[in-house]
Amino acid sequence: MTIRQTTLRAASAAVAMCACFGTNAIAQDKPSGAELPKAAEIPDVTPDVLLRTEVPNVPGKVIIFSRTTYKPGAHVAKHYHTSQIIFYILQGSMGVKDEGKDPITLKPGDHLLIKPGTVHEHWNMSETEPLVFLEYVLVDEGQRSAVFVK
Repeated sequence: MTIRQTTLRAASAAVAMCACFGTNAIAQDKPSGAELPKAAEIPDVTPDVLLRTEVPNVPGKVIIFSRTTYKPGAHVAKHYHTSQIIFYILQGSMGVKDEGKDPITLKPGDHLLIKPGTVHEHWNMSETEPLVFLEYVLVDEGQRSAVFVK
């Protein structure tokens, strides 16, 4: 799959999400990612929140849809999520290791569901190129989506 096809596929998914949740993303201010990790917790990682909206008919639940970039060599320490997380890789290679399991590699076009409570870590496998992926988070409003562990 070419980068153009991947980008079109990702854009289509974002448009579909906006349509499903009745959100006019173009008219909104920059959405908040209040439930996401703070910049100091994830150095060399830049989440760009594309959409944050309440889930219709599910009080207290929000969806956060982000385009996230890891600088070369960036590594996010062990943590777990309080919610469902889905990654969809656009560019680069992501290493992911669930506690007690062998690491896996995700490449462009790959996706991964991380279930709540799964202790894991992930990183950009390249020391020269960025890692870019879409991240879909379903979380209780105001609740931290990630909890870091020692």
